[in-house]
Amino acid sequence: PLSCVTTLNNKMLKDQLDNTMTAGLCLIIENVENEVDPLLDPVLDQAIVKKGQKLMIKVGDSNIEFDMRFRLYMTSRLPNPHFSPELSARTTVIDFTVTQKGLEQQLLVQVLNMEQRALEETLAALKEEATENTKSLQLLGKQLLDRLSNATGNLLDDTELVEVLANTKAKSKDVERKLSEARDRTLEIDEKREQFRPVATRGSVMYFVMTDMTLVSNPITLQPSGWMYNCSLNQFLEQFDHSIRASEKSQPTSKRVEKIIDFLTYQVYRYMNRGLFERDKMMFKLMVTLKVMVVGGNLTMNDVMVFLKAGSSLDKNAERPCPFRWMSDKAWLNALQLSRHGFGHEQIMFFRDITDLLQKNEVQWRRWFDENEPENCAVPEYEERIVAERSLGSFVRLVLVRALREDRTSIACAQFIDSKLGSRFTAPVTDAIVDIYQESAARKPVLYLLSAGTDPASMIDELAKKRKKFPTDKVSMGEGQEKVAREKNTAAF
Repeated sequence: PLSCVTTLNNKMLKDQLDNTMTAGLCLIIENVENEVDPLLDPVLDQAIVKKGQKLMIKVGDSNIEFDMRFRLYMTSRLPNPHFSPELSARTTVIDFTVTQKGLEQQLLVQVLNMEQRALEETLAALKEEATENTKSLQLLGKQLLDRLSNATGNLLDDTELVEVLANTKAKSKDVERKLSEARDRTLEIDEKREQFRPVATRGSVMYFVMTDMTLVSNPITLQPSGWMYNCSLNQFLEQFDHSIRASEKSQPTSKRVEKIIDFLTYQVYRYMNRGLFERDKMMFKLMVTLKVMVVGGNLTMNDVMVFLKAGSSLDKNAERPCPFRWMSDKAWLNALQLSRHGFGHEQIMFFRDITDLLQKNEVQWRRWFDENEPENCAVPEYEERIVAERSLGSFVRLVLVRALREDRTSIACAQFIDSKLGSRFTAPVTDAIVDIYQESAARKPVLYLLSAGTDPASMIDELAKKRKKFPTDKVSMGEGQEKVAREKNTAAF
């Protein structure tokens, strides 16, 4: 083998280090935390001593022969590791974290390989040809300079040199022509590639919303609970590839792109939805909707923050007091914040006059405020503008309901999601055993989280009968059942 993969907890780490250093191989240490084993200090310090014809390094209590071909690589799964200054100074730290733009570029290549493979192959060939032509141009120039520097006497009398100059000029023009053609062709291909850019952008958005769910906290205990929602890039890529294969084929390209985006968004939503706690499902859908709008340029992060915080950052004592008995101080501060906020990249001051209008038309606003379902009622003074504002209208309504009637926020969120993503994202969904079985595999087990009174065993047995795999083995885990479970698992494989 050319490399050895291990961890800092491996009992054989010293032996593995000895063998790889002596043989000049690569040692890869996985899952490194913020600190490393002191055993590696001499290696990181490159404390190499020459004894005779051999290079030696002292690791622990023994001197080990060192081969200069030896390489040490360490990887960490920590999202934001805090390495000590000493460790950072002795190593080269490379950040391989996936970024939204970087992933978008990867996904663009992926979708083009599946949809327009010939296009990607042509682009790769053009790039290779352009590189070769550039090298040829540089080589011709170098050869010409060598001939000129070594020439003696009158240059015009050297017929061989004149011929070389003529040939070089002709070849140079030919190469430049090929490079120009390659650039034009590359631009044409890039235009066609960019047609699929929205698919890659949506895919990147969906992946990062999936990973953001790991930051969720329990609303009661405020303890992190998102560790259950951890997902890998490979998991997402499976859903991405499946969406491209299973989405409806159509022409022209723009329509095909729309079909892939719709299928992908819903596919990832359903994939994540089945593993989320009920309390977190609305949050995930809302995060998807807001992220899509932010990346699409319809909203800014400040818009999202005013929805989340409203007027919580304002000081009650520093602002003018609430003039209404029927409105809480909190709702009044929210209204003040809305009057100062500009929506979208154009900074539209949608609610600039809301505090004055509340006082001028108190009766209408009081009636709207007291409605059981204010999110379904016309907003005094603003309804026509909200309806006319296609891109921001639904979000502006959501923000207003959240600011003045916070108790209706979840209902308003569902309506907002419905208007932007479609009704199927807010409709109740149930995943059938058959669908889950089709997504599983021998190395992809299914884990059911059971609540009181639920038991999927009968449905699993029904599926097993249809698949002619009945009866199924069952083990009730408890003390002493590990051996039984392992035997049945081995037999199943």
